[in-house]
Amino acid sequence: MIEVEVKAHAPEDQDALVKKLVKIGAKRVGEEYQEDVYFNAPHRDFAQTDEALRIRKVQQGDSEDLFITYKGAKMDKVSKTRKEVEVGVEDSAKVADIFQSLSFRPVATVRKNRTIYNLNDLVITLDQVQGVGSFVEIEKEIEEGEDTREALDEIFTTYSQIGIEKGFERRSYLELMELP
Repeated sequence: MIEVEVKAHAPEDQDALVKKLVKIGAKRVGEEYQEDVYFNAPHRDFAQTDEALRIRKVQQGDSEDLFITYKGAKMDKVSKTRKEVEVGVEDSAKVADIFQSLSFRPVATVRKNRTIYNLNDLVITLDQVQGVGSFVEIEKEIEEGEDTREALDEIFTTYSQIGIEKGFERRSYLELMELP
């Protein structure tokens, strides 16, 4: 699966942004807290190869889900489009122990509160990222081998409809964190 994603810095007036989302037909589907623990590999530096490996904890109300996610290198110069492989797991501590036993090392934890909207086959999220700031992400999943241009056009058209024309950010939240 390919995740076609474009992220932008959120405008200061979040209420006006939400009104624009509703006006174009976006439906709020929920809120969640996410905590991502990122790992680096012993055989290559993911910061250099533009890859990511993480364990994600997602909390929605009283429920909690856990995932391992691998993200490949970005595929173009205008978005965060990349291969993504994700699988649910039951115990994040055991997964972290497996990774560390294989010499993968944890490098940072990214924490965020996320409000999620759907607009047709787009997922629009409003993210408040601890220590990083506020962002809007619009993404669409496509099959490997499909052309990303149509999805990118749809994403940028949606940004235009909600009044965001600049402030796009290709760096991941991990890259935006000030790491020691």
